[in-house]
Amino acid sequence: MSVTTDWSTKYDRLIFTAICSGQVTGALSGVPDKVIESGLAHIFFYGDTVYKLYKTHDDKGHFIRGVLAPTDQRTAFMRHDFSLNKHFSDSIYQEMYSVYFRQGRVEVLPFDETSIYTLIKMDRLDFDTNLHERLLRDEVDAECLFLLGYETAHAVDTCPITIPDTVNWYDLANERVTFLRQFTAWLPIEFATTVQASNILELLDTHLSKYRDEYLSLKGEALTVNIDNHDENVFFKNGKPQFIDLLPPMSCWWFGLPYANLSNLMVNVETLHSVALAKHIERGYFKYFAITSLPKHTYGFTHAFAHMISIAHFGSVPGKEAVTRQYIQRLPEVKRWVQ
Repeated sequence: MSVTTDWSTKYDRLIFTAICSGQVTGALSGVPDKVIESGLAHIFFYGDTVYKLYKTHDDKGHFIRGVLAPTDQRTAFMRHDFSLNKHFSDSIYQEMYSVYFRQGRVEVLPFDETSIYTLIKMDRLDFDTNLHERLLRDEVDAECLFLLGYETAHAVDTCPITIPDTVNWYDLANERVTFLRQFTAWLPIEFATTVQASNILELLDTHLSKYRDEYLSLKGEALTVNIDNHDENVFFKNGKPQFIDLLPPMSCWWFGLPYANLSNLMVNVETLHSVALAKHIERGYFKYFAITSLPKHTYGFTHAFAHMISIAHFGSVPGKEAVTRQYIQRLPEVKRWVQ
């Protein structure tokens, strides 16, 4: 499919404007109460319901935008994204629709795999109540974190998505470190220079070289889905953990060691609260799998990577400088995890 910048940009704007003004038919009607925009999507609020519309991007060479350009890769990503989020948070993710623009109006119809535009219907969540904000307000307890660890393990273990035969942990981890190096280079100079001076990225490379043969052999049943379950994507609904936006565009994040999902959560709670409280997530995870420990070197790597990607994320978000500095303060400890 041949597209141009002019085509994708204008079509995005036409659909966005029509929805904002209530020029819609089919499964959606009315004018949204509120509209927000992220780097990848427009999000429309209708009372207690939210509709998410992924943008298109003409830049197919961009490591993120290329996934969302109007091609077959985009439609495959949409299906994968919805099925993964639906499995982990069935009560949040309700339906996926196809979207068409005709004669000045948007039509919202049952999902058709050939459509470029889709709307994802979700229950509305209060972002002030996500795990990140609750950690900053010291509003978490051992019981809810134990449940978070247990439910994360259960959801990962029962996820029906098949791990491709072509992937192994070494290649996945190596590609992630390559992305991490780029992400940290883009940080404000205060954080970028500190990360560079820590030599942790070099330690991650050295670790992967040291365990290359072992990690190449970790494939198939040794791997599970990996999710973007950092603290801003974790909520509690009626006391049960719920997750949103779990599929990052980069496919090297889609599969990996099962406890990479545990490390994502652990480093957030360790850094923003305490190691002692984070241990309750680990206890829940261990309880589900009936284990008492994890391999020190691989668990150390997933922990170190999760910590560094948190720096890359929060360091790029305006207003999160203080949070980023809390992660930066732990860099001497992080180095020990991969040495």
